[in-house]
Amino acid sequence: MESKIFSYKAEGITLEPLNEHCRVSPVFDKKELLEKIRKFFKQDNFKVDEHSLNYKIEDGQLFIQGIAVKHQEPSSIGFMKSN
Repeated sequence: MESKIFSYKAEGITLEPLNEHCRVSPVFDKKELLEKIRKFFKQDNFKVDEHSLNYKIEDGQLFIQGIAVKHQEPSSIGFMKSN
């Protein structure tokens, strides 16, 4: 099965100081963000494996990492009829 790993930089989703002990991100729509990622891979017939998603913060910036798998049509077994 063909697969790709990816790391998506979620632009604009960075941690900002809330107080001296805590930093938080702005509110964002997780489904909308995942739809953007799906669109990147759909054109190449790949599908994001949502079970593989991992949310990472590097230098205060959100990255979503995971695996995309090439969509394969199920193979069918045909039966011949004799008349």
